[in-house]
Amino acid sequence: MLTNNNQCEYIPIHKIKTDSSHIRKKPGDISHLKCTVSDVGLLHPILVRKSNDSYVIIDGERRLRAMKELAISELIVGREIIVDVDETEADARFKQIIANIQHEDINHFDLGHAFVTLKEKYGYQYREIAEIIGKTPHYVTSKVGLAKRLIKEVQEMAAIDWEESKCIQDTFSSEDDENETYEINVKIIEDIARLPEEFQKTAYITVRTNEMSNDEALKYLRSVKKRGLVPCEGKVLHDSSLQKYFEKIDRDIEKLADRLKMADRMSRSDLLLKLESSLDKLNLLYARLKSESSDPGQNERSGAFV
Repeated sequence: MLTNNNQCEYIPIHKIKTDSSHIRKKPGDISHLKCTVSDVGLLHPILVRKSNDSYVIIDGERRLRAMKELAISELIVGREIIVDVDETEADARFKQIIANIQHEDINHFDLGHAFVTLKEKYGYQYREIAEIIGKTPHYVTSKVGLAKRLIKEVQEMAAIDWEESKCIQDTFSSEDDENETYEINVKIIEDIARLPEEFQKTAYITVRTNEMSNDEALKYLRSVKKRGLVPCEGKVLHDSSLQKYFEKIDRDIEKLADRLKMADRMSRSDLLLKLESSLDKLNLLYARLKSESSDPGQNERSGAFV
């Protein structure tokens, strides 16, 4: 129900619902967005459609979350929220996709699944979708390929790795190449999706663990397509690769120590929790390696060490 106050119309925020099939499955960190909303208000209004006695988000789920966490109780119609009248479900889904494509942090897999839904549920052809959103047909079909061919486990691994990489980059602004975190190029992940399902997890872990360049990854994947591999949880690294990896960890720890000195009280508290979690993982890794070292037959029974 709209309320009218001082010639402005308002919508109570509890009347606005999120769409369970929204393209973006994980809204991500909204701390910076909350600061912006608190300081200057919404820079872009939330777009909704009417649904019975409530409203459903078309675009602006993260902005709505920020408003709720700031304990804002109602939104001004026309300024903070826009109601799209006569909106069909298919139209709303298209507007979700178009709005999310404009965000560089959209998940490739969520986007691919959205394209599949548009075709299979609403009857749109991929070429038609490409024309409407202003992309090439290859852009659409490549995302569809990720959604349909890449096994769910690897999709989840890649999405988590991508999100963690983004969080690290947001926390520590990159001033040189050494500060940048490794991220597998989406083109490489598309090639992994073309492998037989039983090889995909192994291929992804191998590329990621060795931090392969695009050329190295393409060469490795070509060998997998040609010769095949016995599926395993990972790949035993050469000593030189391991040494390089440990050297990078040492450098990152030194940089982290410097960054922690500059963190404010709130940020430092959050980072210490993350540091504690990392230490727990290292301790578990150490215990596992020590156990396997004391029992040489362990590797043969349990598979390669990752």
